[in-house]
Amino acid sequence: MRILSLEKISLCALLLTAAAPSMLRADQINSGGSWDAAPWLKLPASARTAGMGDAFAGMGDDITSFRVNPAGIVQMDGPQILLTHNAWFQGVSVEHFAGGMPLDSDSGMGLSFDYLNLGSVDAYTISGNSPVANGTVNPRGFNIGLGYGRALTRNFDAGVVVKYLQQDIANSTGGIVGADVGLMAHGIIPRIALGVALENIGQNLQGSALPTVLKIGLAYKSSPLVKRTHAFNVALDADFSMTQTQAAAIEAGVEYWYNGVLALRAGDQISADKQGTGMDGLTFGAGVNLGPFQLNYAFMSNGYLGSSNLVSLLIKTDQGPPPPKLTSQEVRIVEHVNRNVQFSFDSAYLKSEFNVELDQLADILKKRPKDHVLLTGYASNEGTPEHNQELSEWRANEVRDRLRAHGVPEEQVISLGAGETNTIVSGGAEKELSPNRRVEIKIIQPRPGTD
Repeated sequence: MRILSLEKISLCALLLTAAAPSMLRADQINSGGSWDAAPWLKLPASARTAGMGDAFAGMGDDITSFRVNPAGIVQMDGPQILLTHNAWFQGVSVEHFAGGMPLDSDSGMGLSFDYLNLGSVDAYTISGNSPVANGTVNPRGFNIGLGYGRALTRNFDAGVVVKYLQQDIANSTGGIVGADVGLMAHGIIPRIALGVALENIGQNLQGSALPTVLKIGLAYKSSPLVKRTHAFNVALDADFSMTQTQAAAIEAGVEYWYNGVLALRAGDQISADKQGTGMDGLTFGAGVNLGPFQLNYAFMSNGYLGSSNLVSLLIKTDQGPPPPKLTSQEVRIVEHVNRNVQFSFDSAYLKSEFNVELDQLADILKKRPKDHVLLTGYASNEGTPEHNQELSEWRANEVRDRLRAHGVPEEQVISLGAGETNTIVSGGAEKELSPNRRVEIKIIQPRPGTD
């Protein structure tokens, strides 16, 4: 009878499960108890997600989300390809490919392929009561997925991935069909998204249950105002094992982009299963945008087990032409609104006579959903600076609410107050100071290749 090195098999099982948001419990290893089949399905499939602690259930906005929350497939704005090399540890590696494209403005599809290589494992035969070396074997596995995502409403997306996965350990080969499903809510609260995904649904594989996980994630994405130079994205996920083989895990991550070109990332994975293992769960990453190419790297600390390194290449092709500039007529409308939307002394009430101008501005924004409008409120210098700051914010919010009433999505509007700064008229009677009591409007267009 041919057997494998028990030490290497146990180590691989421990390593693969430890690499996930939670790890195999010591009592399962020591007692020979059950653990999840194909735990490598929980490894990060992208250096970007890994760098953020794999907290990505609510962050998905491109093909990167295929393995985390398939509802993110809807967010693709053009054909995309993702290639990832995951050099884990102890000779274990995973290669990941994913590709996808939008079908129309409300749906998209994609496919993925993962290949697991556990390296070389010593094999033995039993002669009498003693093991005798009998060469080596190469345990491996693969996973093929086909996904589809669709917008259910303006604020809710759904996605599903159907997959076939197979493992080959020595002479034991098993394969099953599984699935992932996901939902995502966005735009209800500006720049906040909520994602829910149920991963690895399926029958037992080689006598063990798949690592079915319920993943709930909350994400904050910085406003387009900040995104012109600096972008800050923050994500928090909670993972719950449906097979009860692992403890719940909390994952947190932050991502900073400078000028849409350079990214820095950090994350942490917290789980009771990591206690006493020497694993701190910390992750770090970086990325760079080079036209249609985004190159990402992630480092994951695994304590005494070693470290892991991931490299990903995201290719976004055919992102479409640059957004068209405002027409001369649209520019005149914006300039007209800037000159005329003014307020009475110590008031944030916007008179109904301005509805025509704001209706025209709303029509511009509704025709250009990727553009945003920045509303900056101002006040004259009568009164205290503190009151004028508050008054300027009220005025900006008043215009924001009028635009929303004209059908402009809330996430498309940014409002802020600048107090009594940028004075147009200095001194004079109360009526002469009315140009200082205003809201300035600025249309912000995305850079080519960005959202």
